Amino acid sequence: MLSKVLLYIHLFILPFAAYAYDEKQLNRFKVIKICKNCDLTNSDIAKEDFNDSIISNTNFSNSNLNKVNFEKSQFKNTNFQKSELKKIIFNDSKMLNLDFSNSNLSYAKIENIVGDNITFSKSILSNSNFSGSHFKNSKFINLKLTEAKLNNTKFIKSIFKNVALKNQDIKNIFFSNSNIERMNFELTKINRSTFENSSLKGSNFKSSNFFEVSITDTNMEGVVLTDAIIENSILTHVNLKGANLENAQFINVDLTNSNFEQVNIINTKFVDVKFCNTLMPSGIRNDNC
Repeated sequence: MLSKVLLYIHLFILPFAAYAYDEKQLNRFKVIKICKNCDLTNSDIAKEDFNDSIISNTNFSNSNLNKVNFEKSQFKNTNFQKSELKKIIFNDSKMLNLDFSNSNLSYAKIENIVGDNITFSKSILSNSNFSGSHFKNSKFINLKLTEAKLNNTKFIKSIFKNVALKNQDIKNIFFSNSNIERMNFELTKINRSTFENSSLKGSNFKSSNFFEVSITDTNMEGVVLTDAIIENSILTHVNLKGANLENAQFINVDLTNSNFEQVNIINTKFVDVKFCNTLMPSGIRNDNC
């Protein structure tokens, strides 16, 4: 009988106890603002001030960190999965290998951070502010960026999958060598932004406005640009094969070396547009430069 009780404790009780956060680690963290190899799962540290902290190999999963201040902190190999991070502050921090999957970051301040290999999957990011941040090798999966602020943000070698950025007003956003396929930009105003060496295949830009946007060496095959307005912009070396441009307007746009093969141009307006070595919908290349 005793052996059965011990076996029960070993199999069912000890594993759960192992995942409880270490009170001593937390108290030490509050004092010295350094947390290395910390297990703070299931902790409640809401409203704490940890600005200018150093955190590595630490687990904050399933925790309450609402309104915590991590401004100007350094993170490495940190897990925030399934945590409450509403109104959290990460401004001016450096991040390497962080996971925010299934966490609530609504109204979070993530401004001017430098992030490498950051994952946001099924995260809540409504009204969060990413302005001025730089992301590299990062993943944004199954997200709705409702009222999120992305001005002056850079994304390099990053992946966007099933992401909605509808009805937003974004300026100076920069995408390079990124996979942004089937992203929803419907009704979005995109100003003074850059897409280079990336894939926007199948993305939805219905009724969007582009102003002074540069799209170069990018795959836009099958994109939806119905009722969109593209003005004072550059779309060079862009593959638009099979795109839907019905009722779209191109005003003062450079389309040099781009592919318009099999494009729907019903009621599309081209005003002061440069066609140079452009493959037209008919399959004929326009080399009148």
